[in-house]
Amino acid sequence: MRNRRRPPPCSSLGLPHGLMRARPYVLGWRCELHTPAAEKGRPESPPGPGWPIHRQQLDPETPSPDGQEMPS
Repeated sequence: MRNRRRPPPCSSLGLPHGLMRARPYVLGWRCELHTPAAEKGRPESPPGPGWPIHRQQLDPETPSPDGQEMPS
């Protein structure tokens, strides 16, 4: 049996809670019904590509996405 830590429940006091997993936000752990966007009546923003463009490539062989050459 694997020792997995279960994420904490939603820390919002509002009911009902969402059935999906809670995710960490600045305000604490929130379910999908109590995210900051949901509490303002807005849809969730779509997931982004990950790291910002200036942090993605550090390999000197890979061309820079903005067209500038990497310093050698």
